[in-house]
Amino acid sequence: MNSKILKKETGKILLYLFLILLAIVYVMPFAQIIGNSLKTYWETQEIPPKLLPKIPQWKNYIDIWNKMDIPLVRWILNTVFTTSMIVIGIIVSCSFIAYGFARFNGKGKNFWFSAIMCTMFIPIYAKIIPTYVIYGKLGFVDNFLALIVEPFFGSAIYMFLFRQFILTIPRDYDEAALIDGAGYLRIFTQVIVPMLKPAIAAVAILAFVAAWGDYFTPMIFLRTPAKFTISIGLAFINSTVVSGRSNAHWLAAVTVITSIPSLIIFFSAQKYFIGGLTVGAVKG
Repeated sequence: MNSKILKKETGKILLYLFLILLAIVYVMPFAQIIGNSLKTYWETQEIPPKLLPKIPQWKNYIDIWNKMDIPLVRWILNTVFTTSMIVIGIIVSCSFIAYGFARFNGKGKNFWFSAIMCTMFIPIYAKIIPTYVIYGKLGFVDNFLALIVEPFFGSAIYMFLFRQFILTIPRDYDEAALIDGAGYLRIFTQVIVPMLKPAIAAVAILAFVAAWGDYFTPMIFLRTPAKFTISIGLAFINSTVVSGRSNAHWLAAVTVITSIPSLIIFFSAQKYFIGGLTVGAVKG
């Protein structure tokens, strides 16, 4: 009996040690960026690099606003706008489509659902050329519409998460609302949507992080520096300081600042995020 308990406790200890080691591996790059943001220029060039600065240079976070000749505020506002629209578009379109697949039966329903799921395996690089041609004819190139139009037509992975969650909601609620004279649209907006809070939180966080850090799509469609999102802005900063003296400490400071919104949103909605991912996985 004691040997079984000992093996069980040893297994737990090894698991925790592995998880701690894994956490350190994931946290170290971000810790290095924070350390670089508080260093002088010369400290960022030291080999081997050190994690902590000798004297924290908090003024770096002031200098990026005053000494860097870049529209940093504009880039952040652009990112806030495009990310917000993308998240709204994904939540509205995917939840509505998922409601249809979860609650209604029709000819070809399973086929179309499978077809939509198959789109997850199509790389974005495979469709970028026809998308660019279409957007060019519509006048969306170098326009925020190139970033925010597509999410309003749904996304397979987010639609799947919503559908799985809706399947866990008893149909009794729908039937009771129908008896009271509610239509399907009203059932969706007033019955289903309030119960979708965990799923909405999970999808919102995933979509926000993906849109906030998206580099490829803005790089393809945006041309004017004043319209850049922050991910393109970071690459722009890096490219403008490569020759001659690098401003790696300022670049790290900007990176830290732009990472804060994602962290705040995740930790503030962590409970709903985990609930949305676990509850929706119960029923297939």
